Amino acid sequence: MQFTPRLRPAAPARTLFGFSRQPTRKQKPPDFDPGLKEMLQLVQALAKHERPPERSILISAFTSFILDKQENERVAVEDSQIGLLLTTFRYLQDTQNEHGGLGLSVGEMVNAMSLLTGTGVRRAVETTNTVALARSLYDEVNRKEELTAEYRHQGLKTLIEVLAAKKKPTEARALLEGQWTEDPTSTDPKQWINIILGFAKVDEQDQMIKTIEIMEGHDISFDSQAHQYLVEFYASNKNVEMTKKWYDYGVVHGLKPTQRTLRRVLGVCIYNNELEWGEPLLRSLVDGELSNTKDGKAYWKLVLQWAAAKGKSVEELDRLLNVMIQKTGEQGMDVRPDIGLINSLIAFATFKNDPYTAERYLALGRRWGLEPDSKTLLLQLDYRISSGDLDGAKAAYDELKGRELETDADLKFINRLIVAMCNQKPLKYDVLMELVDDLTARKARLNPETVSALALVHLQRGELHDLIDLLNTHVYRFEANARLSICHDLVQFCFDRSMLTARIWDAYNIIRQTFREMDLETRTKMIVEFFERSRSDMATHVFGHIRHLDSPDIKPTLETYVLVFEGIAKAADAESLALVHNMLKLDATIEPNTKLYNALMLAYMGCGDPRQALIFWDDIIHSREGPTYNSIQIALRACGDAPFGERQARDIWSRLKRFDIRVTREIHAAYIGALAGQALFDDCTELINNAKKEAGLTPDVLMLGTFHNSLPNAKQEAMKHWAAEKYPAVWAEVQKLSKRNKMSSSGDFLNGIVYNVGTDIRA
Repeated sequence: MQFTPRLRPAAPARTLFGFSRQPTRKQKPPDFDPGLKEMLQLVQALAKHERPPERSILISAFTSFILDKQENERVAVEDSQIGLLLTTFRYLQDTQNEHGGLGLSVGEMVNAMSLLTGTGVRRAVETTNTVALARSLYDEVNRKEELTAEYRHQGLKTLIEVLAAKKKPTEARALLEGQWTEDPTSTDPKQWINIILGFAKVDEQDQMIKTIEIMEGHDISFDSQAHQYLVEFYASNKNVEMTKKWYDYGVVHGLKPTQRTLRRVLGVCIYNNELEWGEPLLRSLVDGELSNTKDGKAYWKLVLQWAAAKGKSVEELDRLLNVMIQKTGEQGMDVRPDIGLINSLIAFATFKNDPYTAERYLALGRRWGLEPDSKTLLLQLDYRISSGDLDGAKAAYDELKGRELETDADLKFINRLIVAMCNQKPLKYDVLMELVDDLTARKARLNPETVSALALVHLQRGELHDLIDLLNTHVYRFEANARLSICHDLVQFCFDRSMLTARIWDAYNIIRQTFREMDLETRTKMIVEFFERSRSDMATHVFGHIRHLDSPDIKPTLETYVLVFEGIAKAADAESLALVHNMLKLDATIEPNTKLYNALMLAYMGCGDPRQALIFWDDIIHSREGPTYNSIQIALRACGDAPFGERQARDIWSRLKRFDIRVTREIHAAYIGALAGQALFDDCTELINNAKKEAGLTPDVLMLGTFHNSLPNAKQEAMKHWAAEKYPAVWAEVQKLSKRNKMSSSGDFLNGIVYNVGTDIRA
């Protein structure tokens, strides 16, 4: 069942979910990766105990997803997607006896395993699903009669690699040792390096050393290449101390570092201010034979960056370049600087967040006749975005568009530029959309941060169809945490009180349809938001959406019902009350307690039905839990409005006396209010006059204010004269309070005055 809010009259406006005379625009359907939609349907069917898709459809979905990801290695495979593959594969396993086989060949399963070692999966944060799928595939492969030795070895190699990469290096090492003992020729020595790197990821240094010892026991040397892999691992992870430690480990054990190892270590020194430690390495590099190799310009870059890190000026670097050219010329080598050298300096200035120096390095290159290449423009795009020079960044982007790039290297910078432009004031919308259109034409994927920023722009401009197209194109490809982040940003928009309620309602509907995983807490905040916007109808329908969700994890709790009934009480919305109360009657998961009955009393009182409210009071006093102080206050207030309510009020009061229950100031005032509501003026004055003797309470603002507010309008004037004569100081304090006109339960203004004495009460 779907709910449509009872929209109140307002200024004419076009809204997506309201009425519009404009032709309906066809929305873009959700864009799923191949096979992903069918696997999602399987998960949903299993959760609801419904009929799943046909096995042939699931087999095709499984294999097509694998093939698509292998063809697009640059696109990350998220852990949630691996989870869908795992669920689908296990379902195919569980139902294979009924259908004469699994439906997947050994080759297809081994191919699926190879996906799990790709660069895309390496970026996934979680590891559980990846390891579980690799094991399930490997176990199923080993059960096949048609298994060849090649497939068996390939499957085991892949499983070992997955275990090593996904924080299971001990298990991976045990499998590799077993395979090596059985047939050394079937293994790749590089697998030992993967296991060492696996232990490095979980920071088990002793196991790294032990693995090296096991390698050497099998006559596999820990050579300079293996040393390079380890140093590069720690350097890539910006772990300076471990980079230094493992570099020293290789040197101590007699290994000659590779040129790549030296470059990486010196790069770490430059970018992490470890110049003192790296100085000897640089001197050996400059003075030794390595500076004369064909790769000499790579070392020129290091020398120039080193000088920049030491604080040398652009002019000093210019002179250093001349010295280096002269030195190589004396050695019979005609080496000239290229734009790569300039780019290395710009990269360092960008890292130091120094755009001024970066521009000076660019000018230095031009003095040497070196024109910017695509790498230069990417760096320029980077530091101009970081410095807030968005016009300059756009100019760099325009120049970059005509250049050839490898592997979409510009995408992360364009995404950053779009996000920055979305936050720019004033918004340059046409320029922003030009960037977005360029990426759309390239069929490039936007980052979650970019989608979030663009979504907010569309929301602020009321471009709801564009928002839906944007979300449908991108969010179904994102990991759960990325989706959650986008959802959070859109929900925060809904709390902006400067926005029209109609637009917030449209935004909410888009959010709930796109992010069905939106949690109960967030949905509850949306209920509160609409109540505070005086739209109890919308708040009630948000509650209805929660009530009718399929997810067992997102269902209204007793606290949710209480919050909604309290909101309805303040809004005096009888129609919403009937709707929600009927839902409660049908909700078998909720066991009513005193707090819920209190909320129902408040709701029915607020909607002008105190007699029904007192029926819930009867339920409370006959329950095992019994009433709370709040219950007593609410019931006494209901007595003030109910026909012949003084009888019930006196009964409650006598029970309090009989059972020697302490009468608080609030309950005493509530009893005064109950009798005042029945126009029992003399009884109320007697209660106030005897308050000190009967309850140990002195007359105060709460007592007199409640007495005044609860009286019929005709008797309020008499009360004022009595209070001014009997308790002039207290009454003077009451009159200082803010006041408002009395209102009936239907929302009509009455002639009486109500002082704000702070008598609001929660369930």
